[in-house]
Amino acid sequence: MPFLLYTYLATEILAPFFASLLILTSILFLGRLAPMLDVILDFGINPPDFIRFCAYILPNMLLFIIPMAAMIGVIIGFSRMVSDNEIIAMKAGGIGLYRMLPPVILIAAITAGATALVSTTFIPVGNTATKQILFRLAKEKIDNGLKERQFSQSLGEMVIYVDKVDPDTKELNGVYISDMRTPQTPTTIIARNGSLNAHMDSMEVHLELSDGSMHRAPEELSQTVLFKKYTLKIPLQEPKAVLGESADDINKGRLSQEELLTRANHLGRNSKEGASFLTEYHKRLAMPVGCFILSLLGLPLALFTRHGRKPLGLPLGLGFFIIYYAMLTGATGYAENSTDLIALLIWLPNLLFAALTIFFIRQVAEEKSSPTLERIFTLSDDLLAMLPRLLGKGDKSS
Repeated sequence: MPFLLYTYLATEILAPFFASLLILTSILFLGRLAPMLDVILDFGINPPDFIRFCAYILPNMLLFIIPMAAMIGVIIGFSRMVSDNEIIAMKAGGIGLYRMLPPVILIAAITAGATALVSTTFIPVGNTATKQILFRLAKEKIDNGLKERQFSQSLGEMVIYVDKVDPDTKELNGVYISDMRTPQTPTTIIARNGSLNAHMDSMEVHLELSDGSMHRAPEELSQTVLFKKYTLKIPLQEPKAVLGESADDINKGRLSQEELLTRANHLGRNSKEGASFLTEYHKRLAMPVGCFILSLLGLPLALFTRHGRKPLGLPLGLGFFIIYYAMLTGATGYAENSTDLIALLIWLPNLLFAALTIFFIRQVAEEKSSPTLERIFTLSDDLLAMLPRLLGKGDKSS
């Protein structure tokens, strides 16, 4: 009997879970990809690189999609059973809420484990791979832009002219560079030879020049410097815009859990810089636990119904989901600027929602009326009743 019951309940949850997972992934993926289309088209990404690029940005979305889909799956599954009076039949057969909990707990634990894997492993790997592929594409764009006897057009305020490019070694001969990145001191560089070298670790492209001269004109003076070897850093403007950070900065999203702790200890946990890394460390661990709690919270929200009223489990669940992540975002922002009680701040939303979930589960299991939920339901009913009138006024005014 328990096995059949648990299998049936799990099936009722998993069907809307996978449907929600697919729908939410499609919506958020298109929303994430749309702002980056200009850069993708500008780079001329081929289909294999495009597929890899999509796979790399997917973990960042799954971090929010999996908890939401798990909560929606629990709410929709049990709400359907409530509307079909299956829950009443189970209670009449002696099956209470606590006997329904094991499959919900199992699914919540599995989704929490998947969220933890995404948070601590897939996201750092994906962020690193995304930055590397954009860096490689930018490097290729610079290579393709350096054509013989043509001025480059893809380096912003830096213009490069090359007299000849060796097709085999890609060595540059007769290099002329006009650097206007600092308008106060415009710089002109002339070199006999040059070559482009990519540095993946530092995410930089260096133009190695030899046998040349550098000419600067600060204010009314002029300077001429002869050199045998000179390294010029090429600006990668497109990746900076896409990633929203400088290539010189340390991207916390690319660091593993061990690297975050190492960086926090190196900078000092009581320093503002160290607190930022420590906050990221605790946030990655807190979000999977939040997924587990929110999944369990969906059960009492789905079962708490009133006679003659439509169930409001799904809108309430989405409301609590938004409140949870708003609290987590606020706690993260405050913890990054604080050096005290970082762990407590990040884990506080989980503690509050865990207490709320336990309270609601006990209320529903004992079939007691919750004044808090009664007030929430009343407010929701009033808002839903006002919505058609507000829409009707808007249509008339238009």
